[in-house]
Amino acid sequence: MAKYVQNIRGIVNTEITNKFASHLGTIVGNFIGPGKPVVVGRDFNVTSQMIKRSLTTGLMAAGTDVVDFGIAPIPVIHYGKDFYNATTTISISKSHLRPEDVDIKIFSDHEIPLESHPKQVPWNQIGALQYVYEYRDIYVRAILKQAASDILKNKGFLVVLDKTKDVDKPFTPQILEKIGCETVQIGSMDGESAGDFPQPSPKRISLVSELTTSIGADMGIVLDNDCDRVVFIDHEGNIIREQTVLGIFAKYALQDNPGGNIVSSIVASQSLEEIVTDAGGQLIKTSVNNVLNEIESNNAVFGGDEPGMYVFPEFQTCFDAIYAVVKMLEILAKEDTTLSKLAGNVKEYNRTGFTIECEHEKKDEVIETFMDKFESGDNINTIDGIRVDLEESFILIRPSRFEPLVRVYIESKSASKLQELTENVKKIIENV
Repeated sequence: MAKYVQNIRGIVNTEITNKFASHLGTIVGNFIGPGKPVVVGRDFNVTSQMIKRSLTTGLMAAGTDVVDFGIAPIPVIHYGKDFYNATTTISISKSHLRPEDVDIKIFSDHEIPLESHPKQVPWNQIGALQYVYEYRDIYVRAILKQAASDILKNKGFLVVLDKTKDVDKPFTPQILEKIGCETVQIGSMDGESAGDFPQPSPKRISLVSELTTSIGADMGIVLDNDCDRVVFIDHEGNIIREQTVLGIFAKYALQDNPGGNIVSSIVASQSLEEIVTDAGGQLIKTSVNNVLNEIESNNAVFGGDEPGMYVFPEFQTCFDAIYAVVKMLEILAKEDTTLSKLAGNVKEYNRTGFTIECEHEKKDEVIETFMDKFESGDNINTIDGIRVDLEESFILIRPSRFEPLVRVYIESKSASKLQELTENVKKIIENV
């Protein structure tokens, strides 16, 4: 199981060049060692294809063997690695944030030092390249084995699915069909337009919402291009908050595993803390980049993060939106209920999230300013930026690693208090 995710993002052909990708591949290969396998895969975008090829040549130049999955979602790549004796996987995809960016995600059992100098092996020790395809059936069979298929087939759910193109035979509709769901699929993008974003956009979500209500579907689903993020929509067309979904999954994970550990990033809602505590479990809050490691280290029964990323350790330690969809349908079937009723059992507090421009050199000063302002007591958590837990409210300031801005999350059980805190935080940051 991968414990670490290292994310490298930048503009294609400017920051992430073919030379950069090749050197990165060689550095990773140097760490893993010659003759050992690495699984690589990508989304359907042309830029991802180009960068993957360069990264692959870099791995081979280090003597590392490459198992190429071609176009495949992140959870499928991650699940398939064990069948090829790989401890490391690399996924290349179009960034969720900017169309000119590409994301390189490295999943590994160890944190790989990426600042070393690449070293190539002699010509007769170059790594091998293998193209494989059986991993698709392996993943599908594994999910079907894990799912409560009989119960799901008896329910015969009608689902609206928005999924960007992945392979000629998409995984999610194939799995939903095999568990007895009737699926209406819309919105597959061709990925050619620079304005298209792989993340679930408001327009795409709105289309799914409208269709879900108009045809009387049980649920709407919007997946991103990596299939590690999902948006759930109930039969009334309402988007279910990510923190609410976390609460639903955590509650049912603890029903099957009383007293278990739940892991979430520092962004966790107060309602998630209450659900876990009431169920006799323990909520472990960690940095956004350390969720998988904490799940593995603490033998957690469930974990997740915003936006719409969920981990089910009984299946694999990876953000897996496809499995999350099956799991949600399973809960609905077993409880004989609707998604809106499930969501109604989870308290939703007033919450906002926004970004503020902040030069990189001022980010530490922003954190120090909030440390000084809230220096007393145990209400400060600095594991990822700074989170200040107040009475029935919290403030979280997280500096962006890549961009000159800070991300702010504020939650309060009082709407007026939320507005007051929001105005005060904005003033503090802008005056630094």
